[in-house]
Amino acid sequence: MAKITPEPVETAETQLHVTRSGASRRVPRRYTSPAMAERRQRIIDCAHRLLGEAGAEGMTIARLCREAEVAPRTIYRLFTDKDGVIFATVADRMREVRSVIARKNRTYTLDVVFDELDWMVSEMERDTEYARVAIGFNFALNPRTAEVRELRSVAYNRFRNWLDLQIEAGHTRADLDLERLAQRHVVSEFLVYRRWAIEITDSAACRIELRCAFLQSAAVVLTGEAQEMALRQLAEYHAKLGMSEIGAAASTNRAERDAGEDFVGRA
Repeated sequence: MAKITPEPVETAETQLHVTRSGASRRVPRRYTSPAMAERRQRIIDCAHRLLGEAGAEGMTIARLCREAEVAPRTIYRLFTDKDGVIFATVADRMREVRSVIARKNRTYTLDVVFDELDWMVSEMERDTEYARVAIGFNFALNPRTAEVRELRSVAYNRFRNWLDLQIEAGHTRADLDLERLAQRHVVSEFLVYRRWAIEITDSAACRIELRCAFLQSAAVVLTGEAQEMALRQLAEYHAKLGMSEIGAAASTNRAERDAGEDFVGRA
């Protein structure tokens, strides 16, 4: 029988997180030895590949152990459970995306914002199943705060970088909580991603909807000619998406809505 080499023993502090089922659980902090760091990255890389092939359902702990060549106890020590592995891949991927964007060191004009949004959709297309998993965790009933912050970081940084440029140029309102609006914009952006993930919209429409979401947020914070320009561009993109049945007219189904007979509406 082959001799089994024991894993390095480390002492790790613990922290609390809430699982998707709502339970509190203590999980170890990241181990620092080179051996465990290498295993952790190997598991993350393998998990990312498996999630991209078959989504969350197709990545089991047994399959992950087999293909990453680690024991189950290693996964449970490092990540606690399957959700912990998935969240770790999300955080790892978003750090990669931030690094790519940071190396470009671009000034966040509106054209740069739109170019980056288009690139994000291209990345989602390139790794569709994994993108759906990541987007879905943003809408989990009991999300893990740190991982969701990682997931939303790119969208937040993009809007905040653009906003800071507008503030410095004197184009923004002084009577609004701009930080609160920046955070609210991130929610709007992820709602567009969600529509793409559940196939309500395709990639071409997703690119336009992302621009619309950005311009809607921009129109709230801007003033004067800058605001008018944002609204004109928003109208142009709405035209590309096509007008709804109601469009800019007053709706005519108030009675049906109030009675609950036409809850979906006619738009």
